[in-house]
Amino acid sequence: MRSKFSIGVVLLTLAVSASAQAVQGQTAEQCPAGKVPIMVLGTYHMANPGHDTVNMHADSVSSQRRQKEMAELLERLAKFRPTKIAVESTRDGKRPAQYAQYLAGSYQLTANEIDQVGFVLAKKMGLKQISPVDFDMWMSGLQPSEMHEPKPKPKPPTAAPAAPPEEESALIKEVRAVVKKDEEILKTSTVSEYLAHLNAPERARLNNVWDVESNLKPGEGYNMYEHTDEATGWYKRNLRIATNVLDITEPNDRVLVIFGAGHKKILSDLLGEHPMYCLVDTVKYLKASF
Repeated sequence: MRSKFSIGVVLLTLAVSASAQAVQGQTAEQCPAGKVPIMVLGTYHMANPGHDTVNMHADSVSSQRRQKEMAELLERLAKFRPTKIAVESTRDGKRPAQYAQYLAGSYQLTANEIDQVGFVLAKKMGLKQISPVDFDMWMSGLQPSEMHEPKPKPKPPTAAPAAPPEEESALIKEVRAVVKKDEEILKTSTVSEYLAHLNAPERARLNNVWDVESNLKPGEGYNMYEHTDEATGWYKRNLRIATNVLDITEPNDRVLVIFGAGHKKILSDLLGEHPMYCLVDTVKYLKASF
């Protein structure tokens, strides 16, 4: 029976109590007895879905060069020996069904990182199932069903003159600059090298600056907390993801969590501070430095 305090509240309290970075260089074998080793792998969106405010363009992972690099990446991640692979997909049964088809040889892999990393690694490790743990929700706290998803068709243009485009904020300009730099890094890096860049603490922290810290300011209109509520929605989504990860975890597991890099720091904070888990150093595995 659950206590009156929700898992989400407990996780949030733990998260703000201290930094949750993995011990530098810590591998699963170095985790204390009784702790479940957990790795949070922040990825780029390999299929270019265009779902973010500022989107990075990635070259095709189906090229001969990238497929060779993907095989190298999977060898490195396999050293973690995951028993559960949690992916950025909602718990509607779609992904587990596709994975079952993949094991049966009747599913063609897409460019999505869930397929390219999650499915292929799970099969490599002999896992019978994949674990979707996402909770689909906007920063505003609304779910897609409340935001007219898919979006309605635009209305025909009127004769009224179009309003001039708004000047981009300094924050969006900064995000664009970092994304552009990331695109250049990806071009000259292997997939493992680029993911090591995305998962480095200083790079992962930038997302926390953009999603949380930048919103800790008073609103300019009648709602003083309009920006703060954006950060609240981000925490709410990730707290629910963390609860879903807890739900799939068993005592002797090794859990690999694969999510977009924007989730890297917050999920590392939430899961790394939970007493069940021992957060391992993702970059050490990506660089195969052991």
